Amino acid sequence: MVNPQDKDPQTGSFGFHIERDLLCTVNSDGYFTSLNSGWERVLGWTREELQSRPIIDFIHPADRERTVAELAKVARTDYQVVNFENRYRARGGGWRWLRWSARTDGQNWYAVAFDITQDKETEARLRGVLTDEHLLAYSQPILDHRRGEIVQEELLVRMRNTTGTDRVLTPAEFLPDAERTGLIGLVDRWMSAHAVALSRQGRRSEVNLSAVSIGDEEFTGRLEKWIDRAGVNPSNLVFEITETAALEQLDVAVGFAERLTSLGCRFALDDFGTGFGSLTHLRVLPIHYLKIDTSFVRDAATNRDDQAMLRGIVAIARELRMMTVAEGIEDARTLELVSDIGVDYAQGYHIGRPAPVG
Repeated sequence: MVNPQDKDPQTGSFGFHIERDLLCTVNSDGYFTSLNSGWERVLGWTREELQSRPIIDFIHPADRERTVAELAKVARTDYQVVNFENRYRARGGGWRWLRWSARTDGQNWYAVAFDITQDKETEARLRGVLTDEHLLAYSQPILDHRRGEIVQEELLVRMRNTTGTDRVLTPAEFLPDAERTGLIGLVDRWMSAHAVALSRQGRRSEVNLSAVSIGDEEFTGRLEKWIDRAGVNPSNLVFEITETAALEQLDVAVGFAERLTSLGCRFALDDFGTGFGSLTHLRVLPIHYLKIDTSFVRDAATNRDDQAMLRGIVAIARELRMMTVAEGIEDARTLELVSDIGVDYAQGYHIGRPAPVG
């Protein structure tokens, strides 16, 4: 049977929804033997119509060979298919993308499918705009308040509006779709290339990396070549990873960080304090900077609990020989407070707003 613990690739939740998702069984002859009502809703065919013809009749010609190859494996008891994608003809003449997870018992397939057509359309649109023509690199200064100097900057991605207006899109308007469709790696590569270019000018830049890129061997190899060929000072490259990204695949994050720190690059742990494994991350990751999450900084001037948290984080960082960066500094009072507590660097609108890289 279909494992009810399978993860829904659209929602990220576990289990399936009996009305929304597409449940079915398929016999060794390639015919549907049972279907839930979701099939009628998504494709428009009645269950009787779907069961009257071989499944392959409904599949896009470009996907048939792959689908036939998978269907032929029905005789393998307990063989599983995970995240297999193909297109099905809808009654109206269009095509719907489905993503499958299935298992055989040696005679039949027991499967659940998810309609991912919207995701595929979003992916196609994003591939056309995650390019040099549309992406923009902004940066926000980071202050060493003891010296009164800007010592580094965080690179932040923006996008030109594709509708013809001059408005610049914020990350919240396109990054969630890029993450959901697996295209966030394109943004990471583009921003990393800018960081390498800035480091050649002697500028220390921080660039955010997603969990996708941390686990991408091709990206890691490409990054190593960029650094080698550019002849840059690797210590001017600071890669930020979030606690969430590190937690998803800690061993991979450690391996990635160790490879790049061996070249001389530095790492920052972003949004520190918001994850469940904060201290574990500090113990195993080669971190140079702790970026204290805005939630601990925003109200620190008036909130004693936040002040206590800041003092605790600074104390831990000092013991581990790490530098601290307070994010979300919005006014002089908060800047003075974090300085008195012992935070090393400050970042926020009071220091400087994000602006196009000059």
